[in-house]
Amino acid sequence: MEHQYLVTDDIPEVYERDEELPHVMDPAGETYFRHEGRGLVLGIYEQDYEPWAVDGTPWDFGHELLPDKLERISEPLAKTFQQYPCLSDAGIKTVINGPFTFAPDGNPLVGPYPGLKGYWCACAVMAGFSQGGGVGLTIAEWMIESEPSSDVFAMDVSRFGDWTTRNYTRLKVSENYRRRFAISFPNEELPAAGPLNTTPAYGIWKAQNAVFGVGYGLEAVNYFAPDGDVAFETPSFRRSNAF
Repeated sequence: MEHQYLVTDDIPEVYERDEELPHVMDPAGETYFRHEGRGLVLGIYEQDYEPWAVDGTPWDFGHELLPDKLERISEPLAKTFQQYPCLSDAGIKTVINGPFTFAPDGNPLVGPYPGLKGYWCACAVMAGFSQGGGVGLTIAEWMIESEPSSDVFAMDVSRFGDWTTRNYTRLKVSENYRRRFAISFPNEELPAAGPLNTTPAYGIWKAQNAVFGVGYGLEAVNYFAPDGDVAFETPSFRRSNAF
């Protein structure tokens, strides 16, 4: 996904402080910022997103940046300037637009690659500085001890299979990017790219008001909603309507 962030010029409210500013995320505004020198880095996970290199990253691509597209982030940027008035007087030192790498569920792809002996994977590490240490430790333990010391199924490359098509990946990554700062609920099922694979009984179950979940690309019944209820589990940190 293309991702844009700005580096501001000096801001007195930043450099006159005695300690570093905390990292701030604004879920409603889709923005984040952090202390950077005498100014701020301000990034945006915009709803007007743009996938990049959906057919594969060019082999000769290294650390190059992409053309700036400020019009794509103008609306959330305007909200941010309203919320943090000191930004209105700050100049923009640098605009950066570059690609972030994502797997369909937003987690890294790590571990021995199924079917290729001796081939290991450590890809889709979206936030290298924050995730790199854990990914490096995990794959080192896996290679030396035959298994990691923690349960790392959520980033095991084998959690995906041949059903993970380019189109499925593009739709799920786009959904994940838009929801980057959204609250994640237990057992929440996200709708993009579905239904992908179904059993012959899918139509029968759907007619019986089934609420479906997905496991390894296959639609399966989570529960049957009572007659008259919408076939949807409302996300909750407590007992949902599925109870």
